[in-house]
Amino acid sequence: MKKCIHLMTASILLVIPSCTNTSLQSANNLLESGDFLAARRIYAKIAQKRPQSFEAHFGLGMTYSAEAMHKTDLSLATPGDWYPAIYHLSRAANLGTNEKVQQTLAILHFNLGAAYKKRGDADAAIERLEQAVSYDSTLLKAFNLLGTLHQQKGNLARALMFYRQTIKLQPAYAKAHFNIGSIAWAQQDFELARVHFEKALQLEPDNAYFRLWYEKAATRAG
Repeated sequence: MKKCIHLMTASILLVIPSCTNTSLQSANNLLESGDFLAARRIYAKIAQKRPQSFEAHFGLGMTYSAEAMHKTDLSLATPGDWYPAIYHLSRAANLGTNEKVQQTLAILHFNLGAAYKKRGDADAAIERLEQAVSYDSTLLKAFNLLGTLHQQKGNLARALMFYRQTIKLQPAYAKAHFNIGSIAWAQQDFELARVHFEKALQLEPDNAYFRLWYEKAATRAG
């Protein structure tokens, strides 16, 4: 049975299969200990000798993922920090079917989309978020953020589609209910706004912002 090394980095679970190769095992151990640069040097040497090595490209992707996450935690990350991780994990995905690789790519594209959103580049953000949901069709935060971006661009029908998809996947996703309510409010459908604001508030009863808008909608709806 294959053993696996697990690394949890800011909500990304990265898994690389262990093997008998001493160099790979050393790199895996360094990665697990958090020495990403040393692990990367070993993975890079393996990839240079064996360009079709799934494990080497997966390992490289993991080191770049961890580094980008660390920069994000320090508010230092730029969109470019995510590309090396995406490149190597995409190579790994092409070399072997692995569900964890797909899930990780989804999260990386989501993070890249969020980075573009932070920069104010909505179109680039949407492109990456659509990549994210193509890898993981259950990634709720990606669907909800797609809805938010389309709403900001004035594409209300498309925004509603993504919010409704979010609720279809998770009926208790309060933010999506609130966002549908905000569109209804903008369209002066105050009763529909009240219904969705109320649902959001029921799901998060301590959310003062949800309560404020529910009360506004309830007043306007009569």
